[in-house]
Amino acid sequence: EVQFIELSWPHLQFVIEFLLRFVVSEEVAADQANEYIDETFITKLLGLFDSQDERERDGAKAILYSIYGKFVSHRAFIRRSINDIFYQYILYSGVHNGVCELLEIIGAIVAGLAVPIKE
Repeated sequence: EVQFIELSWPHLQFVIEFLLRFVVSEEVAADQANEYIDETFITKLLGLFDSQDERERDGAKAILYSIYGKFVSHRAFIRRSINDIFYQYILYSGVHNGVCELLEIIGAIVAGLAVPIKE
């Protein structure tokens, strides 16, 4: 398997690390950051999961998981958006580079559920 290497990775790495530190920072309250981290931002972040560079997808995964944990108001939107990506993958394209990473996120979400799923 040939690994794709994004030439602009040093710049992307800086942006991904900065954003991850911003999201996990205790100095940034979720209600203050909601102005910047909204549904449009999350949709664009989910678009990064289709990158050919695995490092970029891993960075997006860390950021999305941190957003899911901190921004409770966006949880339903994130789950619906990931489901939409899966539906698109299954029904239409059959090609998406980030399916494994998205499945990992959904697995972590399901594992963290406090209320059992109804049968």
